Amino acid sequence: MLALVLFFLSCGTAPRQQEETGEYETPLRESFMHNINKYCGNTLSGEVFADHSRPELTGATVAFSFEKCTEKEVRINTLLPGDEKVVIILTLINDELLLKHDVRDARLSPGQYTMYGGFSDDSGNNLKQVFPVHNFGGEMWPGYENYAWEICIDKQEGTFEYIEMAENIIQKHYKATLPEL
Repeated sequence: MLALVLFFLSCGTAPRQQEETGEYETPLRESFMHNINKYCGNTLSGEVFADHSRPELTGATVAFSFEKCTEKEVRINTLLPGDEKVVIILTLINDELLLKHDVRDARLSPGQYTMYGGFSDDSGNNLKQVFPVHNFGGEMWPGYENYAWEICIDKQEGTFEYIEMAENIIQKHYKATLPEL
């Protein structure tokens, strides 16, 4: 229950609209990508707050290295202890935003599960996007049917957050400090 409460408190709340018009000048997903792109070339350091698949990582250092950024794609190398390499790929396709995970082992061979993710839903804003799982025409592995990922820039807290949820319960929560821009 605590994890569910933390989820709703994390990364702000409802989308923020412009006060006068009630509309956004730039589409939300495009604006989100613009905000993510501001960190290109930076490596953000932080902490693993939860990782239920690997509880030994809780409290460990995490880093997000923003290595490749264009208007339409951002690749974020997630640096954790161990041999696995995970690159979070955000791709803007027309008006949709796609998140995929490129998972590699120590030899940089594709992991057992790789290139999984989903398209953002309508609950996000220019600083936060939520990506329910999508099967991309293949079979889902058991237990992942109700997964979602959240990526958030929390300017008030000065953090970048990556959250993985299953049935609205946090499975992974990584948080890093934003640099001064």
